[in-house]
Amino acid sequence: MLAACEVATPSDHVLPLDEAGPELSPCVPTEAAFFRAGLEPMPREPSAELRCEVQAMRGDPGSRVLELACAEEPARLYVEADPAPPDDGFAAGQELRIRSIVAPGEAVSDPDVWLRVEDAGGALLLAAAVGARVDPPEGGGWAAPFAWREAASTCMVEETACGESRRGALDLQLSGGAPLRLYDGTSSAAGDEGAFMAYVEAARADLPGSGCPREFVFGLIAAR
Repeated sequence: MLAACEVATPSDHVLPLDEAGPELSPCVPTEAAFFRAGLEPMPREPSAELRCEVQAMRGDPGSRVLELACAEEPARLYVEADPAPPDDGFAAGQELRIRSIVAPGEAVSDPDVWLRVEDAGGALLLAAAVGARVDPPEGGGWAAPFAWREAASTCMVEETACGESRRGALDLQLSGGAPLRLYDGTSSAAGDEGAFMAYVEAARADLPGSGCPREFVFGLIAAR
């Protein structure tokens, strides 16, 4: 994972409101949204696809551990989300298709990671990313039918332990519809009739001359 910066008192510098784009709200307060998903063990290849069956489930939506029987070896899928979705799309006996992408990040010890989980019919159940960029080197499509894009931010510049840092935002779009903007530390229902919960745990911009790294931790989970 990428190292986070310790936040001190923010400065008074605020970007022009029009950087948020037409009819998009300026920076909103953080809700301390949290979202992580991980596969254990992670495939060693930069890009891998697994076919697995859910042997057992523990926990509740928002704190889930899935025991998987995969063609290669047994595995575990961990999912943590706060606020928790009302439900999720996982079930015992279910067949899953899992895709993992790993690429070198800005820090040698912290690779960029993307994870996609879908059911046997190809329907998205979960998409999660941690790294210094939004899309993997091969391009978008890993969260289809959704697309994520880095958005302009109107947030204040903060003085932190690593230098100046600014909360960023991501735009989430479903199949050409209107974008949903989620700022660093926020979450929202997404998709048709709130079929998914979307989370942006971290979105930190890269400021010239700052020692703070770009950081993105975000994703989606089926909520019913």
